[in-house]
Amino acid sequence: ITPSPPTTCASREAARGSRGGAYKALPSGRAALTALGTLLPAIPPSLPPAAATWPPAAAFRCPRCCCRWPVPPWRRAASQVGAGQGRCPGPPPRRCRQPRPCVSAEKQRSCLLPPDDGPCRALVPRWYYDRYTQSCQEFSYGGCHGNANNFLSYDDCEKSCWTIKKVPKLCRMEADTGPCRGYIKRYAFNLSSMRCEEFIYGGCYGNGNNFRDLQSCVDHCLPEKTGPLLCYSPKDEGLCSSSVTRYYYDSTSKSCKEFKYTGCGGNANNFVTEVDCYNVCRKGFPNRARWRL
Repeated sequence: ITPSPPTTCASREAARGSRGGAYKALPSGRAALTALGTLLPAIPPSLPPAAATWPPAAAFRCPRCCCRWPVPPWRRAASQVGAGQGRCPGPPPRRCRQPRPCVSAEKQRSCLLPPDDGPCRALVPRWYYDRYTQSCQEFSYGGCHGNANNFLSYDDCEKSCWTIKKVPKLCRMEADTGPCRGYIKRYAFNLSSMRCEEFIYGGCYGNGNNFRDLQSCVDHCLPEKTGPLLCYSPKDEGLCSSSVTRYYYDSTSKSCKEFKYTGCGGNANNFVTEVDCYNVCRKGFPNRARWRL
């Protein structure tokens, strides 16, 4: 038996085309992801091949890809990983279900910078990540200089900063020594480093971001996320031009919401029915009953 020639990441992705998972035929003649990953007969998309390919060959290279979107629960035989964590599912060279550039540590740090409109006087609508509200907000950019916490659109901001952990409100406050002159070792959560750090407390007043020991700070400000990681991915409509009703899990409101999927690309936070969405994502929250028919 002659062994099959090795398949590179690039050639494998090119062969797969836009298929981030299995597809099914739609009335429009285009294809869409199925909910359970079963390969069904599909009608090829009517878009030109270049527009339907995911990822675009010129935009992504194998060594720079990572499994940003985790493998869905129905494929748990493969490794479930988040952004840059662990290994990607599949034999080497590693293959991602949705290959995308990894969000670098430098990019995450830029999301924590304060908004900077720069010295110029234009009024250019831009978006920045507000570390205190932990959401993307619009601001007016002057047109020059400023800093890297500056995005062309809300979606650009979300896709760059979504990996930053959500923390309780009091953990977003600046460490406050208070007006007294004591010398008490305490711990506060630092949003810039996303760590609990030691500071000296004066002994009176201050604010709630004040913990007696490191473990108390960590337990309160950096709780581990529960549930599948895919449920924390932002809504992503994809790259094509279809309009298919789908549902995604909004981790902020802890509810499943409807959106229009374009038929290719996107991420794993994409469900055919609202029931599927609740059954996959709510099981990570033990205090909530799973959605049932």
